[in-house]
Formats: sequence, structure tokens, C-alpha cells
Amino acid sequence: MNNTIQQIIDSGGPVITLPPGEFKGPFYIKYPCVVEGNNTTLWNNRETVLFIESDGVTLKNLRVELINSEDKTYSVCSSAYTMTENVEIIGRTSGFGEEDCVPYMTKQLHLGKFRADTENTFVFEVYSAGDSSLCTDVKDIELEPTVLKNGINKVKLTVSPLSTGTLLYGDIIIRSRFSRRFYINGRASDSAEIIRDKSISHIDENIIYKPDPVEAVVSTNKKQTIRSAAPRTPIDNVQEKIPVPQGVHILTRGERISIDRYASAPMKVYMGYRALFKQIDIDPYAFMLDSSGVTSCDDDFVFFGNTDTQCGALFFNSDKSIDIDLRRVPEHIKRISFVYSIYQPDHNDNFSKVMDPYISIMQKNSEIVRYTASELFAETTIIFLEMYRHNTEWKLNTIGQGYREGLKRLCANYGLIVS
Repeated sequence: MNNTIQQIIDSGGPVITLPPGEFKGPFYIKYPCVVEGNNTTLWNNRETVLFIESDGVTLKNLRVELINSEDKTYSVCSSAYTMTENVEIIGRTSGFGEEDCVPYMTKQLHLGKFRADTENTFVFEVYSAGDSSLCTDVKDIELEPTVLKNGINKVKLTVSPLSTGTLLYGDIIIRSRFSRRFYINGRASDSAEIIRDKSISHIDENIIYKPDPVEAVVSTNKKQTIRSAAPRTPIDNVQEKIPVPQGVHILTRGERISIDRYASAPMKVYMGYRALFKQIDIDPYAFMLDSSGVTSCDDDFVFFGNTDTQCGALFFNSDKSIDIDLRRVPEHIKRISFVYSIYQPDHNDNFSKVMDPYISIMQKNSEIVRYTASELFAETTIIFLEMYRHNTEWKLNTIGQGYREGLKRLCANYGLIVS
């Protein structure tokens, strides 16, 4: 499909409309045109994602992501004047003036614990390429200022009084010529201290980038890299069936099996599907539960805003899989629940848009078990399976339970109050 994307770009039309989905580059635009995305993400691992080699190019409604930025690699590299409209990027740019100076931004701002039922304030620094705006979808925080000037800006983040146990997470977006997104997370606790102007992010002026000559940027390495073990099949190329490697245990709903023989080495949990009827963002969540069936601390909940546990048992990967090492699970944890949820769904977004969603467990690059939750449709959140202790043995239970109300309802069941 990625070759097809380049063929679409090379088709010669004045307006190039890309299909929805995630497509691995590099890609090249060599003539004047408008390239418009439709829930489209162009990405690459350690090489430049998108090269623009012609004047008169306009990029619209795209997301361009460089996963692992290295020297002389960029999300977008232009050797000519390029217009942009609603383009979100992850990674550096080249050929866009002040935008090229933006230093690496952390993808997460950790607030930690803060006092419940009172106002708390934090301070962080962001770099703005020219005049830009700052906005958020989190209703319980305020940002000041929301209009940024060129260079390093100090921003005050005020958290409204929240009841104890409330988990705060969401995203903050800087909008200039491009949009850049990062996430915040924290938790209200009646035992935490009141936070007043605590610094949570600082930018060193010495790491502000200087634009590099575009002529020096060349993509010569054609080595293929794999972003995710989970297939990303476009709807116009639906597989007749999802291939299952020989020897994989196919689970049914409610089935319980022993996985104790696999507990001596790390495993990986990921979700795949046969196809998507609509491009939606599906994220993994892992809840470590005590004997009461609740998460007793922040460290028990792993997701994109809290990517690992202090004990080293769970780790959230950029490809939306979760690594698990059962040897490192604390004794007070009795169950680990693996959940996938649609992020910020529209009113008609649910798992009816996902054909044959399944969850797999890998160990040493081999698939061990797979469970397909094809019986769920109207839900936006699914508990696929749980790993649990039975006496001294680790077992697995396929749950297959969905929630139409979404992640907020499930978090409440696990003792978390999500704002």
C-alpha cells in the first residue's frame, strides 16, 4: 500500500487526495500540487518521512510522524516554498525557517500527585516558532498564556479542584505553521501536597536547533523497518481471513488457560484487526489490580500518558503494544487487565468499525495465543483478557467484555475517577 501512496502522489493531478490510514515512507512530492489527507498519517522510523522537491506544493489535513529522530532526519524536508494547512507533525522539519529551530519536545508532562479539592499550579516551558497558540481539550485545566511568542515561553498550568482519586490526562497542542501535540497526566490525592508553580519541564537554550541546509538532506538508506506486529489492513484490501501461525493457541471467550510456563521471560501484548471501516485511534491500557479488584496507585495504570511502571512489569510501546514481565509484578497485584479503547470517539465511533479485532501475546518473536472479539460491535472499550494469579500459578482468562460508555466507566469500576 505504501508504494500505492507514492503512485497516488505521482499521478499528476492538481489535487491529490490520500486515503485514510497509516503509511510508512519515505514519500516524495516532485511537482506543484495540493496533497490532502483524510485521517492520513505518513510515518517513518529513523529516516525522513516526506521530501518536497517542487515549488507550489500545499499540504493539508495530514499527520506526519518521525518515530525516532536522528541527525539529518526529519518529519518533513522541503527544498522549496511549501504551504501548510492543518498539518500535525512529530519530529523536526527542514526548509521551514523558524519551524526548523523547534527543539525536541517531551511527549508527556507528568504532574504526579497533587492535592485534591484545591487548586494546583505548575509551570512548564515550550518553544514557539514565531507567533503561535496553545490549546487543550482537558476541561479541568487552564493555560496562561495561550498566545505564544517566538522562542522559549513559560506557561502556567492551573488544575481546578478535583476530588481525590481523579486521574487527569489529555493533550495540549501548539499551533503555529504546524501543530505539535503532547500529553499531560497526574492524579488528585487527599494525601498529596498543594502544588504552587512547580516546574515540570525546562528547555535548555543550548539545544535550540539551527536550520540545516536542505541540500545536505538525502535519504539513501532503503532498509525496511517494521513499526508494529499488528497488521494495518486498508478496507479496500480486506483479507479473506487473518493468517494464524502454526502452533498458536486460538482462544474462545471465557476460556481459561495456564500461562505459567511463559512467565519466566517477557511477553508482548498487541491488538490487530482484519480491516477498518473508518480510521479511528485505538489505544491500549493495562490495569494492575489488587485483591479488591482496584488500582491502588498511579503506578498500577499504564497507558500513553504513563508508559511504564516503577517495578518494571509493564511498558507501553510507541507501536501501541505493551510489554509485560510477570517476574516483576509485585505480590499485591493479583490480576492484570488488558484493555483497548477508541480515543476520543465521535458519536458513531465504536468497534462496529473494526472487523475482527483480536489480541495476541508474543514471546521471543513468536505468537503464543490469540483471541478475537468479533461478537462486540456498539462498544468503544473492550477488556480483551486478564492475566491472574491462581495460588502460585499465572493463568489467562479471555474476558471479551465491552463498554458502550467508554473508558471512563471502566476506570470507575477499577477505582479510578477520570476527569
